Amino acid sequence: MTLEAAFALPFFLFAVLNILFAVNIIGTQSRINAALHQVGNKLAFAGYAYENTVGNNTLPDGIVGVALTETYARGQIVEYVGRSYLENSCVRGGAGGLSFAGSSVMGAEDIIDLKISYRVRPFVELMGFDGFLMTQRYYGRAWTGYDAAGSVSDDTQEDLMVYITKTGTAYHLDRKCTYLNPKIETVPVQSVPDRRNASGEKYASCGSCGAGGGGSQVYITSYGSSYHKRLDCPGLKRTIYTVPLSEVGGRGRCSKCG
Repeated sequence: MTLEAAFALPFFLFAVLNILFAVNIIGTQSRINAALHQVGNKLAFAGYAYENTVGNNTLPDGIVGVALTETYARGQIVEYVGRSYLENSCVRGGAGGLSFAGSSVMGAEDIIDLKISYRVRPFVELMGFDGFLMTQRYYGRAWTGYDAAGSVSDDTQEDLMVYITKTGTAYHLDRKCTYLNPKIETVPVQSVPDRRNASGEKYASCGSCGAGGGGSQVYITSYGSSYHKRLDCPGLKRTIYTVPLSEVGGRGRCSKCG
């Protein structure tokens, strides 16, 4: 048993130490990944600040001194991760073992592309195994805005959206147009012959609700051409549809909001 323990215990300790070293690798990777995103987002905001304020010398305090260069990005990432941490981590070569080859800052279309490559050394080098290569990346765009008008040509602009009703003969550019949202007024039925709408026309009996029913009150609208005996008359309701201008059919432009 002593002999077996003498053989087994070193292998067991070797396995435990390698597991702990694997945990250390994962921790280092997470730490570098967090630093990448911190620095990448800082550069992205700096891109907006520089583009909009550098000419006026009014840079925000948190952005003063930020240089949109790969050298600055490298220094910031090492600072976030910690130089002493890297020197004692699983990264071969410590802080000097981080390669930023292939990175670019404020490239085409204001893209920020940060790439970090490094070699992770094993706990014990066996049979020529000297670790493996790891690569992490931050890819984003500087917050410099989007020129919608400049990026869409006249040939590819989206169709204008307008508003119509099921039985209306016009299309509307304003959702709040009074033709779409009529103000209903209650008047005595005896006064209807003397009333005029906004166009100066007389009110005629509604074809839907004017034929039947009694009562001393009727309902009119300023831009309508009929008086109604029922408040729930379909002629007073407006079901509004939002459609592309190309689908309005033979409807003309509204004389009020068009």
